[in-house]
This record gives sequence, structure tokens and C-alpha cells, in this order.
Amino acid sequence: MTPPDCLDLYEDAEFYDAEFAARDAEIPFFREYARRFGSPVLEVACGTGRLTLPIARDGHEVTGLDLSRPMLDLARRKAAAAGLRIEWLEQDCREMHLRRKFAFIFSATNAMQHLLDVDSLCSFLRSARHALRADGCLILDIFNPNLTKLARTTATRYLHKTFATPDGSTILVEAASSYHAAAQVLHFDLFYLRDGTLLRTKSVNMRCCFPAEMLALCKLNGLEVARRFGDYDESDFHSDSPKQILICCRASTRSRVTSSRPASP
Repeated sequence: MTPPDCLDLYEDAEFYDAEFAARDAEIPFFREYARRFGSPVLEVACGTGRLTLPIARDGHEVTGLDLSRPMLDLARRKAAAAGLRIEWLEQDCREMHLRRKFAFIFSATNAMQHLLDVDSLCSFLRSARHALRADGCLILDIFNPNLTKLARTTATRYLHKTFATPDGSTILVEAASSYHAAAQVLHFDLFYLRDGTLLRTKSVNMRCCFPAEMLALCKLNGLEVARRFGDYDESDFHSDSPKQILICCRASTRSRVTSSRPASP
């Protein structure tokens, strides 16, 4: 398996929190699935708890797992300040060591795409399946590769996003990207600027997982895709959908996962 190359991206947990403080589109979606399937809940690649904490506030028993110690340290401080009891685990998602099975497991906002090779992806999916209760639900949330964006080269630098910092200033994030087709890896160089001054840069590698490939990987690793959405509004998945959100279950439990009835905690 290819060793993870993303840890340096998350060394500055406070900066990460500021960068994503305004992002909340996916929170209602994951809160709703936690409500449907009940506790215990496991978030894989939980970061600083941006999703873990709201689910815990809803009264669920939650575990957050991540490989980054700085991110987990900040998550612990935030949970303590909010008076929330959450179990935090510093582990590699490809080989999770968990003391119980979970009713609901999820990996959100492209985190799974830090796994750059098939062996790593398969190891994670097998580990997640093993941790899933027989009647439980696993959600995988990744981007849907866009061929126009994959055709970009590093010669083209574009505005990726903007965000406000706690002191009220605005940071512009510019990006240059290139796609390495043989490895199915999309490489980004990110440039963070404030008032025209470069503050920092980041290099990010994300594996592109194509729709039919995701279905095959799930099946290969003992998971059945019960539903597939194209965004957090639960719209049907289409070729041009921005997201691939896979609602997965263990084999032979499809009816439980597709049911719209809320589950008892």
C-alpha cells in the first residue's frame, strides 16, 4: 500500500478550522443519517470534528477517527469546551482497531480520496465493513471526476475559493492542477493569498474514483451499494453530478438501509 502523503496538510489545525468554518452544506445530511440509524456512530477522517460535534450534540454516541494528531488535539479541545463526550482515535483507516460495531459509519467530503492506490482503498473498505453492524449503514462521500477539470494543466492557475479568517480578513485560494491518468491521481498546488501576499502553499494528491469503479470496489470488499446520490440534497446520481454519495450496507441487508423509516437508537 502507498503510505499516506497528506499529513502535512493538516499540521495547522487552527488554520484548517478557519478555512472550512463556513462550510456547512453537508452537515444536515449526515445528521439525518445518524438520526435514521442511531448510535454508535463512527466518523472516519473526522479532522477537527466539524461533522462529529454536531452529531454528538444531537445526543448520539460518537467516535471520531483520524490519522492526524494535531487535528484530533483540536477536536478534543472543542469537544471539551462544548461539554461533549466523544471518543477520539488516532488510527489509520486502512487498519482500524475498534472495540465494537457501529450502526452508522461515514467518511465525508472526499477524505477517502487521500488513499492513492487500490490496495489502500480495499483495505479501508474491508476495515469499515468489519466495523459495521449487520444492520448498519456506511456512507462514502467523494467527488465525481469531471473530465473538463481533469484536462487542466499546471500552466492554468484559477481562483479556487475565498474564505474569511477570524480577524475578518479575506484569503483567496488559487489553484493549479494536473491529472496523472496512469495512477488516477489529481494533483493540486494551492496558493493562499491575502491582499496579494502569498501566505502559504499546499500540495494535494487526490485519487479519482470513477463511478463504475466505486461500485466494483464496494462489491469486491463485501459491500452492497443500496442507494447512490449526486449531492447532499439526495438527488439521483448522474454523470454530471458533483458528488458520488454511496449508501452502503453489508450483503443481504439492503432493505434495512433503503428504508425511509427512522431507526431506533
